[in-house]
Amino acid sequence: MNNGVRKIIGGIILTVLWICCFLFIRPTLVIDFGGGITFNFKFTVIILGLLIIFFYNLLYRSSPEATKLSWTVSLTMAWLALMIFYPFQPLQGTEAQAAAGVEYDGAVGFFALIGGLAVCVLWVRFFSDEITI
Repeated sequence: MNNGVRKIIGGIILTVLWICCFLFIRPTLVIDFGGGITFNFKFTVIILGLLIIFFYNLLYRSSPEATKLSWTVSLTMAWLALMIFYPFQPLQGTEAQAAAGVEYDGAVGFFALIGGLAVCVLWVRFFSDEITI
């Protein structure tokens, strides 16, 4: 197995772990440093995971095509997770929406459509050329 295939499989594993951070960490957990300094644990882990994926794709040596394919696979998996797990149907009533934090359904839907367009354009590029990794 060459470096390109390893990079793509590693990117898949890191992206699945990053998506699991969204799904399985409760938003009520906090990191308390004392003195009134607290951080949201879920947000911290998500940002650290995103940095790990970014630097993994940046620093792991492989061909440029393998790097592009790894980024495309990561974007596709994140987009599919958004489509599957995000509750696009708002709750009834403005108080319930504000309490549940779903007042951004329209914006999330718009950027999900734009992300889907990006996923399609990227995969058309890979399917239209003969690529060697």
